Parts: sequence; C-alpha cells; structure tokens
Amino acid sequence: MQTAIGGGPVLVQSGTVMIFNEKEMMFTGKAINDKHPRTCMGYTGDGYLIIMAIQGRLPGIAEGATLEQEAKLLKDLGCIEALNLDGGGSSCMLVNGKETITPSSKGLQRPVPAVFIIAHQ
Repeated sequence: MQTAIGGGPVLVQSGTVMIFNEKEMMFTGKAINDKHPRTCMGYTGDGYLIIMAIQGRLPGIAEGATLEQEAKLLKDLGCIEALNLDGGGSSCMLVNGKETITPSSKGLQRPVPAVFIIAHQ
C-alpha cells in the first residue's frame, strides 16, 4: 500500500519541534503566532498514528492553538514526525459519525476540498 498526505507546515521532525513555516511559505508575517482551530497528524516512535483536531475561535471556551503549541502537544504525545493540516473553519473531526469538536464556522461543518477517512474493516 502507498500513502501520501499533503499539508503544512511540518511541526515535528526526528522527534524535535521544527516548524518549517518560512521554508514552506505557509503563513505570512506573524500568523505563525496566531491561535486558530487546528487539524494535524503525526506518528510515534512505536508506530501509532495520532490525529488531532483542536477547537478554537470560541472565546471563553476554546481559543485554539498556535503552530508551536500544536507542535508541542504532538511531541508530548510521543510524535517523532508531525504535520499541520487544514485548520480554521475547516477543522472538524468525526468519530463514528459524531463531532469531536465544534467547528468554528458558526458551529457548522462546511465543505472542504480535502478529507481523509480511516475505516475499520
């Protein structure tokens, strides 16, 4: 089986927080320090896949995360490699058809051009 995934910027590489925002030209200016809803994934040294959605833009409930905060969370979970995916109003995660976070787009899921599905057979 072959697998490919796109996103960015890189958050963790070889077990170290290394955000390649400038090299990848993902977020301009000071946007790297802005808190937003985030979606990310990484894998641990013992082969576990970590998929995370961070709720945000809900003042007093969930503020979101900066890219550095997101990277540190993934590293703390044991990720040796991790990648930021689409975020903001696109951040939503369903498990068995149920939302795990409230989307920031007026609390509603919105159409997005990218999605990944993990199906247990």
